[in-house]
Amino acid sequence: MRCWMTTFTTTLVSWGRLTLEDVQERRTSRRGGRPGEEDVQERRTSRSGGHPGEEDVQERLVYRTHIYIQTDIIGYNPAPGDLAYPEQLEMMEKIAQSLKEEQIKLMAQESSFSDVQLEYPEGRRASRIDSSRLQPSISPADLHGMWYPTVRRTLVCLSKLYRCIDRAVFQGLSQEALSGCIHSLLKASDVILKNKTQVDGQLFLIKHLLIMREQIVPFHTDFAIKEISLDLKRTRDAAFKMMNPKSVPSFFRLNSHNAILEFLLEGSPEIKEHYIDSKKDVDRHLKFSCEQFIQQQNQLSVGNLEEFLTKVSALKTTVIQGGPTYGLSQQPWAQPAKINDIVMATYRVMKSKLPSTLQSMSLYLANRDAEFILFKPVRNNIQQVFQRLHTLIQEE
Repeated sequence: MRCWMTTFTTTLVSWGRLTLEDVQERRTSRRGGRPGEEDVQERRTSRSGGHPGEEDVQERLVYRTHIYIQTDIIGYNPAPGDLAYPEQLEMMEKIAQSLKEEQIKLMAQESSFSDVQLEYPEGRRASRIDSSRLQPSISPADLHGMWYPTVRRTLVCLSKLYRCIDRAVFQGLSQEALSGCIHSLLKASDVILKNKTQVDGQLFLIKHLLIMREQIVPFHTDFAIKEISLDLKRTRDAAFKMMNPKSVPSFFRLNSHNAILEFLLEGSPEIKEHYIDSKKDVDRHLKFSCEQFIQQQNQLSVGNLEEFLTKVSALKTTVIQGGPTYGLSQQPWAQPAKINDIVMATYRVMKSKLPSTLQSMSLYLANRDAEFILFKPVRNNIQQVFQRLHTLIQEE
């Protein structure tokens, strides 16, 4: 990672040097190599920030950044190791666990050694033990090197450009970079979903969208850009109307119903403005991914019970609307044995699937608050479904 960042920085510096050398050569050839008042004036302009070479450097930087976004972010071709989820996180979890065990052993050894040490200050001893105990453990999901390459490249690129170019230019580049990064994450999520499980693909996408939303907060800028488009729909409709054979006689009318005059008045193109906000795109994809995950978990956990309760609701609606009266106990799919089988099947699914889902959430997200917020709708839906079933049984 350090090597890649160094290469990126060196490349940007080389672009600036090459551009400044080109500008100096053009000045020398234009003046014949003789310094004078023009040279002094250009130096003053350089100090005031209006140097044409500075503008050339910025243009070259923007151009090379655009190429970088197209090739290394949008056109990134992931290696098999980049898509090895959850194996990567499991490996880092084992490494973190082994380091934690070694730290605990080291603490125990230091504690036993300090008990027999002579003339050891009590305050210093306590501070050493407390500081070693309070060393925070870094989750593998939070490690910078464990981010998907396009996410890492996008955030590093934006952090280096933030103070180097104008804000308006940065907004356009950031929108392009974030859109390309989201597109690459969607493709990677689909591959993981096909190769592994649906939960892995969804949590992979949620994890990296959360990282992007958190990391772009320090950029105090608006990620929205305005695009102007020309809508020719009115022109097209007016042209079709004028070319209609029925409109030919009206070409020569000398009143307001003249076909040519109507085309000129009604067929003018319309200019439309719309804003593209990449930050809102991140939030929108994150919301959609979370809703998909919650819906999939609800279907997996209590889908059979919800289907049964839907049938019961449809039967009651038919009776209320004046249809034939059928008791619930008379339905073959609502016999006590059938209900018991559905409840037991739901319980077995919850007991076997939910623990692994919670473990995967902890592995990918590594944030108790995020895990609680994401799983809370699933838990509430399970409780509501069983409460509806309990109320139905009591009524019958």
